[in-house]
Amino acid sequence: AFTGSTGVGKQLMQYAGQSNLKRVYLECGGKSPNLIFADCKNLDRVAEHAAAAIFHNQGEVCIAGSRLLVENTIRETFVDKVLAAAERMQPGDPLDPASFMGAIVDEAQHARILEYIRQGVEEGATLRTGGQALKGEGQNGQGLFIGPTVFDGVTDGMTIGREEIFGPVLAVFGFDTEEEAVRLANDSDYGLAAGLWSQDIDRIMRVSRRLRSGQVFVNNWADMDQTVPFGGVKQSGNGRDKSHHSLEEYSDLKTVWMTLTPAP
Repeated sequence: AFTGSTGVGKQLMQYAGQSNLKRVYLECGGKSPNLIFADCKNLDRVAEHAAAAIFHNQGEVCIAGSRLLVENTIRETFVDKVLAAAERMQPGDPLDPASFMGAIVDEAQHARILEYIRQGVEEGATLRTGGQALKGEGQNGQGLFIGPTVFDGVTDGMTIGREEIFGPVLAVFGFDTEEEAVRLANDSDYGLAAGLWSQDIDRIMRVSRRLRSGQVFVNNWADMDQTVPFGGVKQSGNGRDKSHHSLEEYSDLKTVWMTLTPAP
């Protein structure tokens, strides 16, 4: 069982195929969509959750809600609220309880995130906030920090809207219809998590069924429990962690045929 990048997961499956056909269970990358419909209540609260879904742990989270899909009738208002929430989620010294985010894991990943941001600007997305390396936030004035970054006007052909960045970068898409929202959400190589915010129970049931994702969070993000299966589909992996279903990954079914009466 492996948790990590999709690239390394693919290598492990190749190695297993070349050797002894050892089963490989993977929990890999994600580009998780968070769908905001115009009928959801308390936009301030929803925006706070949407911002935390990507900026928690500076975006270095497998289920980070990195694609924000917002119904166009509330898009401008909602994005403004997300920007306000992002302002309250600035990075700082991770030993300071007031810091919401810490440093990026290493220099290579720090440079990789900044390159994605550069590509986002180059490909025509609108940078609404962030996008810069921040200095002097850690101990001794050092550290690899990037502030909360929000791109609006992202389309499904842009690199920042398709590839996992694994950093504090949010890509905002607009949609007009439920059908369009589902299409955008499913138009991804990944399928680890998805979010759905609405007060319409019929819509919730329809969209939840149609989202190609290992888990769907309805009117929350990442409210999980150890007793509930966790895992992805498509290039986010296979198998399930947590719950009794995870035991199936480490066991085999055996069939025994037994004659209970003596042979004639």
